[in-house]
Amino acid sequence: MRSRKQKKYYKGLDLLRVLACLSILFYHLNILKGGYLAVCIFFVLSGYLSCTVAFKSEKFSIVSYYKNRLLKVYLPLFLVVFLTIAIFSFFPKIVWFNLKPETTSVLLGVNNFWQIHANLDYFARAIHSPFLHFWYLGILLQFEFVFPFLFLFLNKVAKKINKITACAIPFSLAIVSFLYFYQMSFHENLIFSYYNTFARSYSLLLGLSLGFIHSYYGNTIKKELKKNSKKISIVYFTILFLTMFFVPASSIYYALSMLVVTLITCRLIEYATIKPTTKKEIAKSKTLAFLSNLSYGIYLIQYPVIFFFQYVNLNAILKIFMIIPFIFLGAYLLQMGLSLKKEQKKNISFLKCFLCMVLFSFSLYGIYEYIKSENYTQEMQELEMQLAENEKKLQEKQEEYENHLKQEEEAWTKLLNDLEAGEEQIESIVANLPVVGVGDSVMLGAVENLYKAFPNGYFDAKVSRSMWKASEILNDLNSRNLINGAVILNLGANGDCSETCKKEIIEKCKDNEVFWLNVTNDEDVHINNKLTMLAAEYENVHIIDWNAISKNHTEYFYADGIHLTPTGRIAYTNAIYESLLEVYLEKFQNQKEQAIKEHEDKEKNKISFYGNDLLLNGFSEIHENFTNAKFNTNTNWNYETLKNELEISSKENTLHHKVVFMFDQNLHLSTSEYKKIIDLCKEHEIYILLPNEQTNFDISKIENVTFLNFYKELQEHSEYVRKDGIHLTEEGNTALSTFLKENLQ
Repeated sequence: MRSRKQKKYYKGLDLLRVLACLSILFYHLNILKGGYLAVCIFFVLSGYLSCTVAFKSEKFSIVSYYKNRLLKVYLPLFLVVFLTIAIFSFFPKIVWFNLKPETTSVLLGVNNFWQIHANLDYFARAIHSPFLHFWYLGILLQFEFVFPFLFLFLNKVAKKINKITACAIPFSLAIVSFLYFYQMSFHENLIFSYYNTFARSYSLLLGLSLGFIHSYYGNTIKKELKKNSKKISIVYFTILFLTMFFVPASSIYYALSMLVVTLITCRLIEYATIKPTTKKEIAKSKTLAFLSNLSYGIYLIQYPVIFFFQYVNLNAILKIFMIIPFIFLGAYLLQMGLSLKKEQKKNISFLKCFLCMVLFSFSLYGIYEYIKSENYTQEMQELEMQLAENEKKLQEKQEEYENHLKQEEEAWTKLLNDLEAGEEQIESIVANLPVVGVGDSVMLGAVENLYKAFPNGYFDAKVSRSMWKASEILNDLNSRNLINGAVILNLGANGDCSETCKKEIIEKCKDNEVFWLNVTNDEDVHINNKLTMLAAEYENVHIIDWNAISKNHTEYFYADGIHLTPTGRIAYTNAIYESLLEVYLEKFQNQKEQAIKEHEDKEKNKISFYGNDLLLNGFSEIHENFTNAKFNTNTNWNYETLKNELEISSKENTLHHKVVFMFDQNLHLSTSEYKKIIDLCKEHEIYILLPNEQTNFDISKIENVTFLNFYKELQEHSEYVRKDGIHLTEEGNTALSTFLKENLQ
């Protein structure tokens, strides 16, 4: 096929291509947050150049066009795809779960639709695949497929109707395409609008429309603007750079920014093609031309290299300085292997032939690895359904748990209030106790005072009552169900009984609190020490030391020093009341302290789980062992969302004492980020589950942090992990649940 005109070189077009290439590379390296916008530059250039090159042919041939695209676009793509597969097959640690279906989509030119279906998030920078950037080539290959028919159709329109209509058709379609894209960016999944072929066609169509305009009417820049073309171009390039520097994918202006970049690219193409670059300028632009020729190879290779380096344990900055040379070297070797020119020296040609053989040999091995690889799409769909089911179940269980916590808190508050109210009303409680008193003439003398102090009491006292009679009396009281509170004993002044007898008396009082008054005539009966020793054997027996209380109070007694005067009866009654009050107050306080301790222990055993798919996937098994736990799952956790959630939980006091972080490798937290999160939970026990090999943690010495090395279990049991190397199998989830139970309970 002959060309009508000698090939012309436009330096500005190469500059645009290099700018787009480097911007996308720096975006993939997380350096230029708006670098994704440069894809619009590539689309405009593709639409423009496809059109202008087609017009230069004496007779446009669909077969020749496809052959040219096959060699220039598809063959390098084919080689990079299978070289990547071949090289990665030598590194077992590299996990590429979707190899077969994703590679198939790339080869068929439909990777953008495959990624929409797979819901891969290009903007999230989560590198699950070395082919994540090939969505662009999917759209480009689809355009290349329909372009010959579109070109011939528009040329026919130009001949049958007029040239303006031929130029206007792609322009009109571009407007519709952008309006669709703009609408979808607000109402649909962001990834759907970004990957959809028609939604992204506006850049290609505007480039195509510009190509028809230039081919029919020539450059449209006015003469007065041509004089300042360099200055205007610099302004446009500055706007491009600023847009890509300041507009991240999360910006509400990202869709409009794409349109701005597309329109500016069209204008820059206009200024770049005012006149061809002179031979002198070409000589000075060899580096630019070299980079421009490498740009497609750089685009193809960059993501596989970045994907590979995520498995290399290096400092992030050092990685970047290694990744960039690798990408440029790979692109250069790819170009060398695909360009064999007769006029070059023999040794260079031999080197290129050898390189070409190596590339194609490795590609053949890559084809073999591709063919034998398994398709786990169905397994992943089942896992996705399981995760969705677990998420629904988790929400239901968490609602139940929230209600349980509320009821538990209400019950605890009521119990605490009851205990505090009881403590405050202890005097009234003691005064209204159904006490039972059994005694001799000392109690008989004070019985009127006792009934006033204990109106619900029952007192059985008799003159000269021996201690031996007590057991018989208590039997009678038990038969009438009268012993249901404190028992007051005032026996011993008329003589002692055996130790067995005294123990029998205590047993007859059952589990009631027993208050036994000692005697003031102990030098005659020698019983007080025996009563003290007896009380030491029983927790519910309390000695009222009436002998010590009444000592030196002659006004309490008649001449015998035993029987009570009216003053003594009051003191006697008060001694009994104060003793009961002291014991029951202590009992209430002990109950309160015990209740608080039990509540605190219960709170300390409560757990807050934070996890992504690792937790969600194993929720059913884990929940069986930790029903009294709070589960916080999010498949898209990042440092900011996790930090915010912890701050809210701490502020609302809903963060449990034990906090468990369990994330698979889809969440990457740096050591410094982990330290900040740990600092938020400094009053809590923190457990960090390690499901994969961690080498960058420097927090093992923090006192409240415990590492749970589940990675060791996974290393010993390959059946615990699915083929994607991330999610656990049913056996793995059961093992994880058991592991957590052993280490947390």
